[in-house]
Amino acid sequence: MTRHTLIALSAVAALSACASQAPLSGQWQAGSGEGKTTLSLKEGMLAASAGCNRLFGPAEIKDGRLVVGNLASTMMMCPPELMQKEEALKKLLASKPQVEAQAGKLVIKSAAQTLVLDAAPSLEGGKTRFIYVMGETKPCVGVAPTQCLQVREDKAQPWQNYYGQIEGFTPEAGNNYRLRIKEFDIANPPADAPSKRWVLDMVVESEVVKP
Repeated sequence: MTRHTLIALSAVAALSACASQAPLSGQWQAGSGEGKTTLSLKEGMLAASAGCNRLFGPAEIKDGRLVVGNLASTMMMCPPELMQKEEALKKLLASKPQVEAQAGKLVIKSAAQTLVLDAAPSLEGGKTRFIYVMGETKPCVGVAPTQCLQVREDKAQPWQNYYGQIEGFTPEAGNNYRLRIKEFDIANPPADAPSKRWVLDMVVESEVVKP
C-alpha cells in the first residue's frame, strides 16, 4: 500500500468520524412544561435536564455511542416524579448508550431504556426576556373568539392576553410559571397574530396556585 493511499484512507476515516458526531451537535428536547427533558452537545460539552437539576460535563460520540464523562449538577430539590426522571436520565447517560439522529429526532438507547428527543428550535439571535405565564388560558377575541395565554413581565402588573403560542411550552392548569424566553421578530404577521415569535428557553420557576 502506497503512502498516498494511506493518507487518503486516513482522511476518509477522519471525515467519517466527524460525520458520526455531527448529528448530535445542537439542542434536543422531549415533552413540555416543567417536566421537559432537554439535551445539548456543543464543542465536546453536554448539558441535560429532566425538568429539575441541570447536568453538565464532557461528552463525545465513539462508534455510534454517547460517551459521557463525570457530570456536575445543580442541587435543587424537586417533586419526586421529577427526581425519578432525573435518576433515569443519569443512568441512561452513564450507560454509554447508542445514539442516532433520524428525521429531526435524536434516539438515545440503552439495554434498559430508550429516549427520543425532537430537534429544539434555534435560539440564536433572539432577544432574551423573562415573563410570567398563567397556567390557564382565558377567552379572548382576535379575528374570531379564541383562548389566549395570560402573560406579564412583573407580578405587580395585571395579566394581559397573548394571542400567540410559546414554542416548546404547554402550561398546566393549577400552576403559574416564570419563563426565560427568546423573542424573534416576525415579518408581515397575520392581522390576528403577534408580531413576535416566542420560544421557551427555560422554565425558571413554577408555583401551584391555591384555589
